[in-house]
Amino acid sequence: MYRFVTLALLIGVRIADAEDDAPREVAFEPGKGLRVGSADGEFELDVRARIQARAELEHTDKPELTAQIRRLRLVLQGHSFGKRNRFYIQLGFSPRDQLGALAVEDGSIRRTPLRDARIEVERHRDLTIVVGQTKVPFSRQRLISSGSLELPDRAITNEEFNLDRDLGVIVRSDNLGGFGGMLGYAAGVFTGRARNAFEAQPVDLLYVARLDLRPTGAFDDLEEADLGRTKQPRLGLGLAYAFQDDAIADRGGYGELFPDGGTTDYHHVTADAMFKWRGFSAQLAVHLRHGANRRGGDLRDETGELILPPPARSGVGGLVQLGYVFPGRPLQLVTRYAFVRNPYDEDSALWWRDEAGVGIGWYFRKHGYKLQADYLRQFGRDTGPAGASYLDALHGGSDLVRVQLQLVL
Repeated sequence: MYRFVTLALLIGVRIADAEDDAPREVAFEPGKGLRVGSADGEFELDVRARIQARAELEHTDKPELTAQIRRLRLVLQGHSFGKRNRFYIQLGFSPRDQLGALAVEDGSIRRTPLRDARIEVERHRDLTIVVGQTKVPFSRQRLISSGSLELPDRAITNEEFNLDRDLGVIVRSDNLGGFGGMLGYAAGVFTGRARNAFEAQPVDLLYVARLDLRPTGAFDDLEEADLGRTKQPRLGLGLAYAFQDDAIADRGGYGELFPDGGTTDYHHVTADAMFKWRGFSAQLAVHLRHGANRRGGDLRDETGELILPPPARSGVGGLVQLGYVFPGRPLQLVTRYAFVRNPYDEDSALWWRDEAGVGIGWYFRKHGYKLQADYLRQFGRDTGPAGASYLDALHGGSDLVRVQLQLVL
């Protein structure tokens, strides 16, 4: 059967080549993959792959070692019927890549390799329409690709406050008004059920808007390290708001379902900044999530008693991350501090956490081929005794050491 399919494909390719005499352009660039395009430029397909091999050593009561392929991604992107009709498909094949979809009853079906599948139609400088499954345009560190980070992974603030991927429609522009990329925006409507949703649902949607300001001009503000050692200071500022109607999960469209089967309305707000100059990079972010109008479900325990609704997962968070790339060497040092707090006391189900540490990176071929390592101290009231002071929680936390090698085809 395998030989038959292979032979059929070869025959099909030969027939297609015989019928189409139009020349094609084929090119390969290390770190950016294989590019195939028509000579007239109307069609183009880029194919690339990325692998992250990671080892983690965590010590709380005793050391534990985790070895894994953290990410294994395949990306197909390009344009069709003109350069203004773009597409982007990303598949993830590692075990961790399968996680992240909302764990509903059909979770085993929704946890598939599909991560991104979007169509972008650009009809004007100020208006591009995006349809499909993609990242929700909310927090900066989540919008930055996991392949363009300064440390092996994102901060605990991203884990807690990001809105992940979803299915929806976005209108956006990176150069609103034509001011050299100084102003950008994105606004979208999503299902609020996270990635790979397909089942019928109430019309309870997620609404998002983000504004980006680059007062010093456009630059690579969706890449953390200043590998190019920017000659002029560059600053990017972002502000985003999202409202989710009748969210069914504790973090909105992401996280765990409410144990009582109920819902809540969530307001999400984030503000962030990115600064780069002469190898120095700084990233700051603040987050707020507030749950309102909490509604309990009709789930009951084994005795028939109605399960009372726990409070919404409201809270605040912050991130400070600094990096420096040495001149003449592809070496970077990084430090990070991030926190998650619950200012609502018993009116929120969130426990506070902290993360502080340092990292180092060696960029053989920029982000296309790099080796990274970090040490993080993670602590909080979910790792220490109830009511613990800050110092008690720090002492009762855990140490995490990660080493990761990334290679992009």
